[in-house]
Amino acid sequence: MVTLPGLDAYSPEQLQQARALSPAFTRYEALLPEIPEGEIHHVRHLAWLKCALATFFQTATPAAVCEYWSDTADVILKRVWTESGLDPCAAALFALGKHGARELNLSSDIDVMIVSEGSEALAVEKGLRRFQQRIQHNGEFGFCYRLDFDLRPGGKMGPLITTPAQFQDYYWSQGETWERLALVRMRDIAGSKEVADQTLDLARRFSFRKFLDFTLLDDLKALRSAVHQKGFVRKEGELHLKLEVGGIRDIELFVHSLLVLNGGKLPELRTRSTGEALQLLKSKGLLPAHESNPLFDTYWYFRQIENSVQAIDDRQTHSLVTPPPAVPGLPKRAEIEARMQQTDKIVSTLLGKVDLESVRLPQDEAAQIAWLKELGFTDAAIASAWEPLVNATALSHKNDRDERARQEFLFSFVSELARNTALDRDLGLNLLVDFVRATRAKATFFSMLLRSPRLIQDLARLFCLSPYLGSIIAQRPELLDHFILQLDENWATELEAVLQQMSERKLLTELWAANQYLTDRDLESMFHRITATADSVCRQLLLQLKNEFKDSRIAIIALGKWAGCELGLRSDLDFIFVTPSTPTEGDFKVARRFVSRLADPSKGGSLYDIDLRLRPSGQSGPLLVTTDKLHEYWREQAQPWERQAYLRARPLADELRLDKSQLVQKPLTAVELAELGDIRKKLLRKPQDGALEIKYAPGGLLDIEFVSQTALLHKQLAVSATSTAQMIRALAAEFPEWKAAGTDLIATYLRLREFEQMLQLSSAHKTTDAKKDSPIFAKAAALLGMGTQDAWDRLLSLLERSRNHLNALDPTH
Repeated sequence: MVTLPGLDAYSPEQLQQARALSPAFTRYEALLPEIPEGEIHHVRHLAWLKCALATFFQTATPAAVCEYWSDTADVILKRVWTESGLDPCAAALFALGKHGARELNLSSDIDVMIVSEGSEALAVEKGLRRFQQRIQHNGEFGFCYRLDFDLRPGGKMGPLITTPAQFQDYYWSQGETWERLALVRMRDIAGSKEVADQTLDLARRFSFRKFLDFTLLDDLKALRSAVHQKGFVRKEGELHLKLEVGGIRDIELFVHSLLVLNGGKLPELRTRSTGEALQLLKSKGLLPAHESNPLFDTYWYFRQIENSVQAIDDRQTHSLVTPPPAVPGLPKRAEIEARMQQTDKIVSTLLGKVDLESVRLPQDEAAQIAWLKELGFTDAAIASAWEPLVNATALSHKNDRDERARQEFLFSFVSELARNTALDRDLGLNLLVDFVRATRAKATFFSMLLRSPRLIQDLARLFCLSPYLGSIIAQRPELLDHFILQLDENWATELEAVLQQMSERKLLTELWAANQYLTDRDLESMFHRITATADSVCRQLLLQLKNEFKDSRIAIIALGKWAGCELGLRSDLDFIFVTPSTPTEGDFKVARRFVSRLADPSKGGSLYDIDLRLRPSGQSGPLLVTTDKLHEYWREQAQPWERQAYLRARPLADELRLDKSQLVQKPLTAVELAELGDIRKKLLRKPQDGALEIKYAPGGLLDIEFVSQTALLHKQLAVSATSTAQMIRALAAEFPEWKAAGTDLIATYLRLREFEQMLQLSSAHKTTDAKKDSPIFAKAAALLGMGTQDAWDRLLSLLERSRNHLNALDPTH
């Protein structure tokens, strides 16, 4: 055991100088005569006084001071271990950190770990309570040491007492790189030699691997950056000996990294001492003398300053402030900074440079909230979203590394949300909560996104833009790969797998199409893309079901906007089933299963909402009808409004032929025209004060569709066209009154569809309601590049113009 000069080795002047310099020295010196000699506080305080004097007057090297102070701690810990009744237990006490290296500084916490056989748990737990109380209690003679158990397996969340089996299971399944470095300095202090030897063998095998780990160096580089980026908050005029770039921790991290990288193949490098490790690395040619020597000198140079500062108040500090304390021999700041720069240069050759200029997520809650407010998020959004976001710890076996990635992702994403000043940043923040929950905070997502800044920009915009589109990705993050690549997979062979693909393809198409539409404002391209996906999905589903029932020849006829290739976001599918001949049992089974598969709830909601009301004889009619019966129904029984709807019929199967000329063969009678006029009036809903429905308002979408189709029947014009715009063009090509109004009516129809789609994007629920004072309408207006009042005036103007055209063109008038 190292010895230090006693108190009597110092002159009265030196003792007086120490008292003037250090309140802690004065306090312990006064306490010493009051404490029975040999009592643990007497042993502790006397050793501390010797260390402080040796530090102030440099009568011993800093290495000797640290070793003496560590050995004193060992003596006290062993003694209290015995007095706490723990000797008979199959348990061992271990030191880690600087105490494990026998390099403990004068006011450091002592990092410890306790490993015990499970059968001894109750006895060890009782003894440990006594042990902690004796060591940490701050009584009339002060305290001995602050014990820190946080380096145990699982950290603060792990059990205080670990069994050898738990030790092995944790480190070999979840242990992180920083823990491999931490266990390099693990040393047994007291307790069962058998448990100690077993545990130390496990620790050595965890820290030192025979085979090269190719991810280790990347982890070590990330670890260095994390140490400096979140270790402490720098204050003006402060110099942190431990955590500054090139400081004490940098040297320790560098040395222990080299030990872990090389100690698997060179067992002689498995030392706990930082100073000794530097000498060994030099002797093995792993660190040249021009690097090892200055690192060795600087390490103990900093440790001397560290002990000098801590000896003033016996307070755990590593900071030098301006002006510095009046400690004898304390060097000038410039000299310390020069050594830090030299150390940084050496350490960076292995562990990379540290970027301290980049902005990072504030570390404490108050600073985070202030940061969010500065970015423009509201108090309500911060209150609802921030806590679940910041507390969603990265889910991985590399917690430390991946938690850093999570925080970096969080900072980047929130910063990007804030840049969308014209959109809804609060919405984006809340959808980010859903996204992180849906990913289950998996580290792979954070890493992938951090490698794709453009993707973060796109997602942030999407989250701020639309609760509908944003929620698709927020709730289904597994779609990200496909969203990025915009590639459709080949259909699977198993039905359940196909159904999953169908759901994903539908959602992705809406994402792709809407995202593109917001860029190019090509509404018809969006409609065609969404419709093409519905066609593909339904053809594939029908094919899969028909493979189960080989005799089925069922086919689908699309109606409504699906038939017109005008499907928008959240559109229903209107259709009917037909067969070439009398339906078989297989046909009925396929039809029922087809409807069920489309409507069944799934992870992304039901695949499509469906409407079968246009089948012959309506909801009371048969689910299936032959093609001949359908044509017969068109000729003889269909009501005029049904014939109108069937004008848009489009078979999904190329081989299925429909003779839609039969729909217009019979002229409309005066009674039928009057009935259609009454239907139009009943369908339409007059705008309320500050509220209207774009679909049902006079002059609205349904009104344009209805009048156009009525005109085709009235004029007995058979067309192959299925979209509203095509129908209007067909009428304009034949009839002067339609030619005069047709172009403007088509443009008006598309502008109203644009309003409709922007409302779908802006709402979390399916809607065509426009309410002037609602946030949804305000957001839709912003997406259109207009203010709320301008958008409202524009919408009313469109409806009025359309209504005027339709009233002039409606054959029922």
